Amino acid sequence: MMFFERALSISGKIPMSRLAHNFHGHTKIEILHNGPNIFECALFAVNKPKDLGSTDAVNIIKNIIQPAIPPHDRVTFKVGHGGVLDRPASGVLAIGVGKGCKLLPKFLHGIKEYTVTGKLGISTTTYNASGDVTNEMPFGHVTKEDFIKALDKFCGRISQTPPVYSALKLQGRRYSDLAGEGVKVTPKPRMVKCLSLVCTSFDPPLFTLNVKCGGGFYIRSLINDLGIVVGSCAHVHELHRTQHGLFKENEAIARDQWTLEQIKWCIQETKKKHGHLFREQSEKYEREDPINKSKSTKHEKSIAFSDDLFDL
Repeated sequence: MMFFERALSISGKIPMSRLAHNFHGHTKIEILHNGPNIFECALFAVNKPKDLGSTDAVNIIKNIIQPAIPPHDRVTFKVGHGGVLDRPASGVLAIGVGKGCKLLPKFLHGIKEYTVTGKLGISTTTYNASGDVTNEMPFGHVTKEDFIKALDKFCGRISQTPPVYSALKLQGRRYSDLAGEGVKVTPKPRMVKCLSLVCTSFDPPLFTLNVKCGGGFYIRSLINDLGIVVGSCAHVHELHRTQHGLFKENEAIARDQWTLEQIKWCIQETKKKHGHLFREQSEKYEREDPINKSKSTKHEKSIAFSDDLFDL
């Protein structure tokens, strides 16, 4: 049974006697508990639908959770995501709540898996179907054998230039916003890692790849560059993320199940399965600011998080 189907079947109402585990004898923080404090340090994943922006998804989740947050804590209440998933794309998006946002960089730089369908013969400004066409080239000469051989050039540690239309920033502003205003943006190549690249379908002009990669890897750049290598051009036709760090697709909440009870249940499951992350965050917090050890829980919950954690 899928993760979200199990969650739905019990509507998030799980007896605390079944959830209050003591992870490896650690009792510094209560890792699992009911009530509003479950959102004090939380992680879970959603399955973002196509044509919904990552920031829009975060805002929807925040509006769902906010009524469960005590009024005096709502000013500093934060929700963020662990790395932009393009609006036309769908799939797994890691969400952090409260101190859980401090853990989001682990997802930005962590392992990701995608299924991508590319289209040969057309390149666009954005390297996907949402952009303006910049070039059209023949692709009939591209054989499956040549195509699969070309994939070898993109495996391992490679130099990759990010798309102009991206969430990367120049002097605090996104490349995509600058490019949209007509400002010339020239992204610099950087080293990224592709752990595996498998062609599962080749039916020109369309082809499908399963990609496993590290942080900073742009699937759109991969498809654009692949088109050039095979003597044509290409863009992303469809993109779906199947894994985001420790979260796989069967652990992500489908859009029609984004409810308070469902989110609570998934947070509890994450804390049961990955309790070490929360222990490490708690211990790091105490090391960096030992004064807070003697301060009240109310004070701890009023910590303000840097805005740069939410523009990944």
